[in-house]
Amino acid sequence: MPNPWVSGAKLPRGPAAVLAALHLADPRADLLASLTEREWKEALDFSNRSQLTISLHAFAPERTAGDLRNNRERLRLTEELYRALAAHLRESGIEFLALKGLTQCPDFIARPEIRAQYDIDLFVPREQVMAAAEAVQSLGFQPLEDMERFPTDHLPALIRKTGWEWRGDFYDTEMPLAVELHFRFWNEQVEKLAVPDVEEFWSRRVIRTVAGIAMPALSRADALGYTALHLLRHLLRGSERPFHVYELACFLNAHAADEEFWDAWRALHSPQFRRCQAVAFRLAAEWFGCALGTVAQEEVDQLPAATQAWFEAFGTSTANRLFAASKPELWLHLSLLDSRRDAWSVVRRRLLPASLPGAVDAIYIPESEMKWHRRALKGARYAAYVATRLQHHVAALAPTLRCGALWWWKTNALGTQFWTFLAAAVLYNFALFVFVLLYNLHLMDLFREDFLGVVSSAGTVGCVLGTLPAAAIVRRFGLRSGLVGVIAGTAVLSALRTVVDSRSALAGLAFINGINFSVWAVLMAPTIAGAVEEKRRPTAFSVFFAVMFAVGIAGGWVGGKLPLWVHGKQPALLLAAALGALAILPALRLRPTAAAPEGSRIYPRSPFLLRYLIPFALWNLATGSFNPFFNAYFARLRFPVERIGLIFSGSQLTQVVTVLLAPLVFRKAGLVNGIVWMMAATACGLGGLAAQPGAAAVLAYVAYMAFQWMSEPGLSTLLMNQVAERERGGASALNYLVAFSAQALAAWGSGALLARFGYGAVLAGAAGLALAAAGLFQVLLGHRNSEGSLRRARDPEAAASSS
Repeated sequence: MPNPWVSGAKLPRGPAAVLAALHLADPRADLLASLTEREWKEALDFSNRSQLTISLHAFAPERTAGDLRNNRERLRLTEELYRALAAHLRESGIEFLALKGLTQCPDFIARPEIRAQYDIDLFVPREQVMAAAEAVQSLGFQPLEDMERFPTDHLPALIRKTGWEWRGDFYDTEMPLAVELHFRFWNEQVEKLAVPDVEEFWSRRVIRTVAGIAMPALSRADALGYTALHLLRHLLRGSERPFHVYELACFLNAHAADEEFWDAWRALHSPQFRRCQAVAFRLAAEWFGCALGTVAQEEVDQLPAATQAWFEAFGTSTANRLFAASKPELWLHLSLLDSRRDAWSVVRRRLLPASLPGAVDAIYIPESEMKWHRRALKGARYAAYVATRLQHHVAALAPTLRCGALWWWKTNALGTQFWTFLAAAVLYNFALFVFVLLYNLHLMDLFREDFLGVVSSAGTVGCVLGTLPAAAIVRRFGLRSGLVGVIAGTAVLSALRTVVDSRSALAGLAFINGINFSVWAVLMAPTIAGAVEEKRRPTAFSVFFAVMFAVGIAGGWVGGKLPLWVHGKQPALLLAAALGALAILPALRLRPTAAAPEGSRIYPRSPFLLRYLIPFALWNLATGSFNPFFNAYFARLRFPVERIGLIFSGSQLTQVVTVLLAPLVFRKAGLVNGIVWMMAATACGLGGLAAQPGAAAVLAYVAYMAFQWMSEPGLSTLLMNQVAERERGGASALNYLVAFSAQALAAWGSGALLARFGYGAVLAGAAGLALAAAGLFQVLLGHRNSEGSLRRARDPEAAASSS
């Protein structure tokens, strides 16, 4: 794993050199040797604040010898206090276990003298913790003032008021040690992350030698779990120290090959607990390049995609918190939460702190020695500290929001493959919109209207008949090759249809063009589905359809102007064919997909597909009953042609907006429920049109079209999610075959029924069909789809077999 601190880290040279030297996979002590004296001062100031100075002794003994000597004396005093506390608590009949500190040696840090320690942490069951506090206070300790209001896992720290004051030495042998009595291992109420396993730590405690005596402590697996939780807690609160990360990295690196340990660790800890630990594991690996055992790596790989995106963007950024105001860890916290309410609670707490800091000065001076001038100095220093914290929170707001925007984009990004395909689709469909708009006008210059019907019918027949073979073509050549072939075929056929003037040739070319277009229709959904992960598909399909609507609007406008710009319809059609050919360029940049193995199925054979296609056919019968006749409908209501065009354009603009909003509905209601609601809303729009309400028909039509197309991203997502990747082309072919056939049948039947019964009865019937489709979707797919999704999530092979 490369050393991230050598280049690219947003740290001053001195601090970056400290972290680079301690990297476990690629240590770079040479960076320390290249520091100037000023940079060394920066480096040591950083390492002192990070508790890493003594760890640097092997690389810079002349600069750390004094600190190491003082720390050995502090270690002697620490061990004496451990022994005194253990003896006194036992005499008082209080059970406890030691946390962190010396218990981390040798598993986390090889030798205790190279580990800085400023307090002693003991866990005491909640029912005995107050008695333990009284026992410790009898040894001359007092609770730290004004700390009761802060949400922690322990009582206010207990200190001895010796009169000591800070003198700038992090290893001052006279600096008093504090005692922290913990009554819980994790604060779910504050962190909003459930870790039920911690309640079992106490029952699994073991006896270890600490400070030369036998003392209860956490088992090795639980010690790792608690160390990871301790790091995670401080990381999410913006207060982690690099040493916390380093000692965890040392443990992971030393035990990476201990398969017996990792098997026991996985058996003891729940998936929720392992996920929390995996966040800390990933941070340790990012910072210090520690090796991860197979089990640990599996847990890291299973972190949510949003969490992985955070590490890709900000994995080493929190090391910079001493030098820049920002809170990128907020977005890591949100990536781990399932409840929106919990997320808002965390955001409010982190961005708008509601409490003032605790005491920061003169905390070791006895009350009897606090003269008026010392109180004034204490007050002034506290006010200055509060001001700096306020400044920090204000300064951090904008960078934190920028980090959030970047994280959101990475989390919701649709990927290069999707945008590349969208670029090809924009060029292809823009040219196609221009061509279709002008082609019938070109034919009318050559022939009468009856031949236009022949050409249109030939194209429709080719589209329907080509749908099933299109799936075989996609399976045989792959999606990218199929797309390139469609684009090239469309460009060539469009050019030939423009220059040929034989009736039979034009009818034959229209038929071939229909077959060619059916390949585009079939490969479109599988290409989008293959370009993005499953949970992003509603958004991907929504963006795709919205962009296609916008392209249609632009293509219609350009198509109307192009003959004037190039002096004729035929040059405009040839230019459109050439423009469409340009779509090959982005198409060639798509990742090639392998052809399916010989003998593999083309079409899915699953109960789901039948349950899907039955209501889908009804849905297309409903919409196909009105869509071909919308202009005639408004003409019957005596709308002028100009206004009908305006209504159509306005409905397309509305469709762009509503299609983009579709993912929000699916996220809130679920995929099937969202589709059902949109179908029901579409039925209401048809019902409104059936009443023929005059001017209000415009609103009914806009609503009808908006909700009809709003359902399309959901339908495409549902189908692609429920079939195996190798059968998506076949599923798409069956989907379009049913759609084309149902719409053709609906258009034929409705034409006859409209002449006999009028729009009111036909549209009321169409509304009934749409409601029936919605009801069948709910009955046939609502409950079963959720079960199927869960089964596929548990068993990837089930996803393939279910298709």
